[in-house]
Amino acid sequence: MNSILFLQLTLIFISLILTVGIMVYLKQQLQSIVLPIQHVGQRPAHPLLEHPSPIQMNDLLNTNSQQHLLIFTDTTCPHCIPSIEQFLETKEQRQLMISYSILLKNGQKKDQELYRDNESELRIIPVNDQIIDAFKIQEYPFYMLIEDNEKISYAAPFPDGLYSKFAAK
Repeated sequence: MNSILFLQLTLIFISLILTVGIMVYLKQQLQSIVLPIQHVGQRPAHPLLEHPSPIQMNDLLNTNSQQHLLIFTDTTCPHCIPSIEQFLETKEQRQLMISYSILLKNGQKKDQELYRDNESELRIIPVNDQIIDAFKIQEYPFYMLIEDNEKISYAAPFPDGLYSKFAAK
């Protein structure tokens, strides 16, 4: 009877040591795979954020506006039109004063009417891959706010953080 009790205690002790060993091993493996907790859910900042625009706004837009929002889109992007429509609705509801243009990747003349309406002064500018690469755009739609000093103050694939930067009527 003592030998059976001794065997059971030995097996429990060995199981405990193996369990602790496996947990330590898995913890070390997870630390090499999982990001530290402070980075979970955070997107890396756009590389041009808080830097000067790679292209002079006057050259790109033929305008000298103070603050200008560039909305980068692609003709193949299924999310671009709904995102811009939502932005335009929010702009109208909040009566935000901002000049903006849509930069349409590989756009054609026929695409000029894509977002056109009679109430807004929306500008659609066809751009090529060279301009897209200069602004380091990798996803669409992409919203980029250029300040009057040509500094990029906002860059994200959604406009939610922009609204506090605009002046209301």
